[in-house]
Amino acid sequence: DGVGGSGMNGINDLYTQAVRLFSVETPIVAAVQGAAVGAGLGLALVADFRIASPEARFTANFVKLGFHPGFGLTHTLPRVIGEQRANLMFLTGRRVKPEEALAWGLVDEVVPQADLLDAAKALAAEIAENAPLAVVATRKTLRAGLAAAVRAQTDHEHGQQTILRATEDFAEGVRAVAERRPGNFKGR
Repeated sequence: DGVGGSGMNGINDLYTQAVRLFSVETPIVAAVQGAAVGAGLGLALVADFRIASPEARFTANFVKLGFHPGFGLTHTLPRVIGEQRANLMFLTGRRVKPEEALAWGLVDEVVPQADLLDAAKALAAEIAENAPLAVVATRKTLRAGLAAAVRAQTDHEHGQQTILRATEDFAEGVRAVAERRPGNFKGR
């Protein structure tokens, strides 16, 4: 079930898997070639590093749907780009292009689409040439408590999503986004 599905169990299962991904010990390099929207943005933030193509876009458009952010984004996004920029993304639903994402620290490199996979593999190889026990130990220190924090945050996010999913504004937001128009929200 996604956001527009018939129940919330699918979202809770998704969050369980998100926490599992945050618990992985091996460093992760993501190659972002298109839209990283909503849970896709959350998935991109599981990675330690993000390499993007000029075609990539980053959006936390939950408020445009009349919904609450999920996938632990309310914890992970501020951690990566700072509270103020995260607030800007969350409260406006604004799209962030790769050049701005690079300046904000949301991505680590922007390369042409044709070079994206090679660039991501090159960064992964640079990490892999180091002592594996030291890499894992350092990463554990840097990410100490992250999976537990994401678990707590997804529990809170899920509760807020459950409340908002029952509102008229959510139904209008889903319609508005599907129809590519601003929502006509009533606060109900």
